[in-house]
Amino acid sequence: MKKWLVLVSVAGLLSACSGMNKNTVSYQMSKYDQQVYYVVAGEGADKEAAVKDALTNMRKNIVENVPNVLQEVPAPVNDVLANAKTGKVWRDKSVKNPKKYYALAVLKRQTAEKILQAPANELDAQLGAFATQLQANNDKFSGMRNAFAMQPLLVKRNVLQDLYIFLSEDHNGYEAARFDGYKKIYQDRLAAIKVMTVVRGEEKITLLTRITDAINQMGLSAAEPEDAQAVLSVEVDAKVDGYGSERVKGLHWAATSAAVSMRDLQNGTTFARFNVNDRAGTNRQADSVRKSMEGIGDKASVEIVNRLTNYLKTK
Repeated sequence: MKKWLVLVSVAGLLSACSGMNKNTVSYQMSKYDQQVYYVVAGEGADKEAAVKDALTNMRKNIVENVPNVLQEVPAPVNDVLANAKTGKVWRDKSVKNPKKYYALAVLKRQTAEKILQAPANELDAQLGAFATQLQANNDKFSGMRNAFAMQPLLVKRNVLQDLYIFLSEDHNGYEAARFDGYKKIYQDRLAAIKVMTVVRGEEKITLLTRITDAINQMGLSAAEPEDAQAVLSVEVDAKVDGYGSERVKGLHWAATSAAVSMRDLQNGTTFARFNVNDRAGTNRQADSVRKSMEGIGDKASVEIVNRLTNYLKTK
């Protein structure tokens, strides 16, 4: 009885295997341990075209999963892809005319890790040097040039870290604690710069929100007017210059403007003044004012960020 059961089991297994379609991409990819290998498929009218398509798809997948990787760290990406091997190449025999071939591009994850570690170490060495200089002086303004010099390096390192996480076997970052330490030093130095923001005039909350967000996105701290620790200030006086007639497409038009003044509170000097203007038309007068103030807020925010950056780089 036992022998009969064994024979039945073996026969069933052989039947299942014989019925398995080994011509599919999923079957061929299943032969690889996905933790050890990164595998991408391609297809084409001949073997060469299928191989090329597989490598192209591998590049596309990397770019889709790690945005800006080609803009920030193109060389490591090219080095990684240069080490991708051609796996299985086969023809789909169910399609006779035109012929259709499939191919697999195979990248060993440990190989990718070793390739990416070198540029990561190089960036970390540069970040470490800047971080040491920042820590050498506790003055809020001291070394801001070094902090801003770190910023593009941090961007590159962050993209490289994302690429490492995507391709590595354990999907963890490379020297994450070390890199996080450099980021914290940079972030803490920028956050120590408090910028008092005062907005006066109609729709002032609309302007204040946009300007505050822009300052915070820089990494600086937007401070309340009563904050005694503020070292810089941005003051904005906004006004509605007047309303036009409804003759233009039946809309209510609002023309608005804002005068912006930027000061260094520690030495009592004004380092920037500028004006921005905007105009908007909607079916409601209040909406026109709000929309034009949003336009002013966006324009002012860009200019404020540029002028703050340029000023702090000289400190």
